[in-house]
Amino acid sequence: MKTKKLWCAERVQRLMMSIFILIILMLLAKGTTLAALVLLAFMAVMLFIYFAFDFCPSTWMLTKLFGSCYCECKEEENENQL
Repeated sequence: MKTKKLWCAERVQRLMMSIFILIILMLLAKGTTLAALVLLAFMAVMLFIYFAFDFCPSTWMLTKLFGSCYCECKEEENENQL
């Protein structure tokens, strides 16, 4: 079940991806194409790893720090059964 937490792992990971893309765009606008292409290639490899193995290192680490956006609480399941 999805909770209403503001700072949870999946949301923070999406925020980090959007900031990363903005940094890449700023580097491209300034003409620093090599650095931008290296960062873009890194992001593409990480997304492919997430696609192929259903594992994202940043989401795993952020889950340890912030917790998941998806509650796996047994209390809510018990409430629904009553």
